[in-house]
Amino acid sequence: MQVIYAGLRNGARDQAIHDALIYKRVAEVAEEFRLSPNTVRAAAKRIDKIEVFDLQLTGGGKPMLIGKVASSCFRKAALGAYRNYRGTFQNLDLPCWVITDGTQKIEVVELRKIDSGEITL
Repeated sequence: MQVIYAGLRNGARDQAIHDALIYKRVAEVAEEFRLSPNTVRAAAKRIDKIEVFDLQLTGGGKPMLIGKVASSCFRKAALGAYRNYRGTFQNLDLPCWVITDGTQKIEVVELRKIDSGEITL
C-alpha cells in the first residue's frame, strides 16, 4: 500500500532524497537529483518532521482502513486522506463518520468544512 504525503509538494521525492542521504553526502545527492545542496537539506528536514499515521474510517459498523498518511500533524493527515479519496468521502454527511488513527479523531463533516474554507486547519 502506498503512502499518501499530505502537505508536501513532492513527498515521494523528498523521501527518496532522505533515503539517499543515509549513504551519500549532500553534494552527491544534489548532483544525482539535479538540485542545489540547500534544496536537498530542506527536503531532508521536511521528511524528518513528519509522522506516518495509519488512518481508519469509522462510523458505519466495522472500521475501514484508509491507509498510511505522512504528515506533520494528524489534522493535516486526515485532510490529505479526505482530498485523496474525495469521491468516497463526499456523501458521508452524518457526524458519526470519523477518521481516526486510534488516539485522535476528526469528523468527515469537519474535514469538508476545512476543505471548502469555512473553517481553518
